[in-house]
Amino acid sequence: MADDQDRTVPLPENPEPQQPDGAATPDAGPASEPMPTPPPPPAPGQTPPAQPYQAAAPQGQPQQPFAPGQPVNPYGQPSPGYYQQPTKSGKATGALVCGIFAILLAWAPLFGIILGIVAIVLAVKAVKEAGKDGKATGGKVCGIIGIVLSVLSFILYLVIGFGAMAYLAANPGSVTVVDNAPYADSSSGLNATEDEKQAEAVAQAELDKLKNQDPAFVQQLAAQLDAEFADSAGYSLAELGVDPVAFVQWLLADFDYQLDGTYTSSDGTGTTYADVTMRDVYAFASTFMTDATAFSRSTEAGSMDEAAMKAKLGELFNAAMEKTTDTTESYIGVDLVKQGDAWVIDEESWADETELLFGNL
Repeated sequence: MADDQDRTVPLPENPEPQQPDGAATPDAGPASEPMPTPPPPPAPGQTPPAQPYQAAAPQGQPQQPFAPGQPVNPYGQPSPGYYQQPTKSGKATGALVCGIFAILLAWAPLFGIILGIVAIVLAVKAVKEAGKDGKATGGKVCGIIGIVLSVLSFILYLVIGFGAMAYLAANPGSVTVVDNAPYADSSSGLNATEDEKQAEAVAQAELDKLKNQDPAFVQQLAAQLDAEFADSAGYSLAELGVDPVAFVQWLLADFDYQLDGTYTSSDGTGTTYADVTMRDVYAFASTFMTDATAFSRSTEAGSMDEAAMKAKLGELFNAAMEKTTDTTESYIGVDLVKQGDAWVIDEESWADETELLFGNL
């Protein structure tokens, strides 16, 4: 019995903790790398040692190591790529400018329609090139508004014109018409004073330039109309493929006049009145606006670049001249001033008169 008490029982080396039943045993790994031994539990009254800080992986997702050379975000979020600012397109600004001018020039229907179409086309091109943009959207909206206002202006002009004619037809006595037929008859020239005869001859010579399509006068009027068109629409007639001289010749194709009296005063001023027959500019504008509006609403307009768009507008402009053959009558007054003993045309007043006849498109 004494021998048994003196015998020591050897303890097992490296005892392993027992796993609960059914729990999976982790892989031991390669034989050369022993499993790390967990630290012993703290004795009663001791504080457990602090664990080194480790960034917690997002819930449900293992933490991934950073690849060499990759920027490190200290907050654990992946670093975003560099932000590339969207490309800006000058067409967006052009669309906005054209759209604003389309609204401002809506009182001149032809110019308002053209600028509205240009604004819509440039806005569509800007969105395709650089994505949605506030300027492009504003230009498109302004272009549509400009076209609508231009069409309404044209309709208003027609209503006012037809209303005035209907009023005159219903109230023929509301306007006093002075019959000055003797001035148009050379046999009765004795009824006019010498000043009136001279002033009338000067006005008649100026009107003959229109009737006979005087080359110098045609060139001057073509340059004037081309410049006015460029100032209002941003494009000259030549840039649209329209010959300004051919346009003036079309306007004067059926031009004719009948003198209706000349009046002079002692202050050296006078006026010669005349009934004028010429091509119907409003009928031409109506034809062109109808075709241009239909073009602006087509898918073809959105797929065109600026050069193709200008060529198309020029094509519609020339086509409108071929379609329009109506004539209309106007009543004009040619102002004159006396310089010494000779009467001459008042150039400023005559420019305003020709603008009313040919430039109010």
